[in-house]
Amino acid sequence: MDHYLIAWVAYLLSALCLLMVFWRITRKLKPPKLRVGLRTLAVAVMLTPINIVESETWLAPAYLVGTYDWVLGNQERALLALTSIGVVYALILGLVLLGSTVKKILGIELNR
Repeated sequence: MDHYLIAWVAYLLSALCLLMVFWRITRKLKPPKLRVGLRTLAVAVMLTPINIVESETWLAPAYLVGTYDWVLGNQERALLALTSIGVVYALILGLVLLGSTVKKILGIELNR
């Protein structure tokens, strides 16, 4: 169990570093909606976990599990991973849109 937690900490640190780089790469994209959409998609893909074994709680990144299961021919598990990423993406995008709406209602401006 100790190695499992160490692996997750290492993955999360590297994923956050990659997301920071992606954030910098996309900062000059002109349509702000495209920029926000790509950033939320990157967060959803990198940070969505899924259960590896159905009877136990061993999590792994959904895109890795989905890719691995797709290569092995297990389309049901790959579709489950893709669905998980899609649900998380929709939730994150909904939160971002809700925050944007609340900021417009309250009149809060962000320097972009």
